[in-house]
Amino acid sequence: MVRPVSPRRVAPWSGWALAAVTIVLCLVVAEFALRWHTSPSLLWQFPNFIELDLRSDEGERHQLRYDPVLGWDLQPGAAGLLAGKPIAISHDGMRKHSAFAREGSGPPILAIGDSYTEGYAVADDETWPAHLERVTMRPVLAGGVRDYGIDQMVLKAERLLPTQKRATVILAFIASDIDRTARAVRNSRHKPYFVARGGGLELHNVPVPSSPYIAPFTMVRRVLGHSYLLHFAMNRLGAYEAWHGDTLETGEDGDLLSCKLMERFAALVRREKTEALVVAFSRYEDWAWPREGEVQRKRVAAVLACASRAGLPVLDTHGDFAKAGVAGDPEAFFTEWHFNDRSNELAARLIASGLAVRGR
Repeated sequence: MVRPVSPRRVAPWSGWALAAVTIVLCLVVAEFALRWHTSPSLLWQFPNFIELDLRSDEGERHQLRYDPVLGWDLQPGAAGLLAGKPIAISHDGMRKHSAFAREGSGPPILAIGDSYTEGYAVADDETWPAHLERVTMRPVLAGGVRDYGIDQMVLKAERLLPTQKRATVILAFIASDIDRTARAVRNSRHKPYFVARGGGLELHNVPVPSSPYIAPFTMVRRVLGHSYLLHFAMNRLGAYEAWHGDTLETGEDGDLLSCKLMERFAALVRREKTEALVVAFSRYEDWAWPREGEVQRKRVAAVLACASRAGLPVLDTHGDFAKAGVAGDPEAFFTEWHFNDRSNELAARLIASGLAVRGR
């Protein structure tokens, strides 16, 4: 009689090993498939994509200067290219544009904001402040600075508004600027930040450290940064800042801070006895990915509601941009994820109308 052969016992770890090998092989195939789909040249080029992103603005760094209160600001007198478009900065630290307003044509308009206001990837005369001067024929001071959060905008308004007699101040923001208020570092640059305390705000990190921020886990990023698959996934998930390691969170609630900052901004406007307008723009991402855009729109609407309760007039441009057809073709309205000339011209007309209504 032949004895039955007992089945060989498989070590428990072998199943895990097989699964791990399968996952790795799938990731490798996905990596090379995505590289081929994006550009066949990526099949034999293996740069560190994190380092490429962090170095992408090296040629533009001379356009910014360290500021102990704001973190950074435009460098007076600088000139060059910003995302391939010519940029010139005046000796008082404003982005230049052609003088469309005549002398004595009315009190100036001070535009405060981020890269949408500075005019990223458009020429000097294609920014919305330049278009606004054309439409209103009032001098417009373009005080937008790339990467600013709402906190830095308010601090800059507090610096500039007392120096501009009877100036109307416009504070323009996007959803990303809400998040930036809860950061102590942005793009490897230290910045000021506020902490909510006892119903008010406390300013921290001033004077702002001038040394560059060194991100943790640099070895992990040095190795995995060569993966185009990870690079693509992190960008699509909106986690590119965490992946780059060039930001540092404060742990504060950016939505709450932004609401309180509107109260602080309103107090400044009352103190200077001037007019103001708070403007909200929708980002490229909000149009390209509507589900996430809807979430961000609610956050923006909440900040506008805080501004309105504080006594500030507000303008949400989303509806008018929707009527212009941006939802059907975002590429026709944006360049490098920012307003192109067409969008800036539309934004200027909407802001001019908002100012006209306020002036009646």
